Amino acid sequence: MPEEFARLSDAHPIVMNSESARALGWELANARDSISPGLRERLEFGLSCSEAELNNAYAAFVRSQRTFPSVLEALDVLLTPSAPGEAPLGLDWTGDPAFNYIWTSLHVPCVTVPAGVGRNGLPLGVQIVGREGDDRAVLAWAQWVAVAISE
Repeated sequence: MPEEFARLSDAHPIVMNSESARALGWELANARDSISPGLRERLEFGLSCSEAELNNAYAAFVRSQRTFPSVLEALDVLLTPSAPGEAPLGLDWTGDPAFNYIWTSLHVPCVTVPAGVGRNGLPLGVQIVGREGDDRAVLAWAQWVAVAISE
C-alpha cells in the first residue's frame, strides 16, 4: 500500500469520533450518564477535535480514496487478514480494527470470510476488498474464497 495510507490510522478516529459526537449530540446533552464510559470517552475525544483537524482528516481520506484505484489496477480484489490474530475471547472487546478502518475510510466494499481457528481455538478470517461500487464482485470473490478454504 502507498505510504500515504498510513495517515489513515490518525485520520480515522478523528472523523469517526467527531461524526459520532455530532450524531449523538442530543444524547450527550440530555443523557450523558446513560452512555457507556468507553463510548463517552470516544465522543468527548471527537468533540475536542478542531474543525482544522477534522478537515485535515477528511483530506487524508480523499487523497487515499483517489490513490486506491491504482493499488487494484492489476488485481481483481485484494485479499488481506481480517485482524492481527484471532478473534478476542468474550464480548468486552470486538478486537483490533487495524485491518478494517482503512476500508471504511476508503468507502470500498469488503467482506470477511472465516479462515480457520487460531491457537486459542478462536476464529481467524480473511477479507476480500474491492473497488468502490464493486460490491457484487467482492461478494462473488468472497464466496469463491470461502469454498476454496473449506476444501
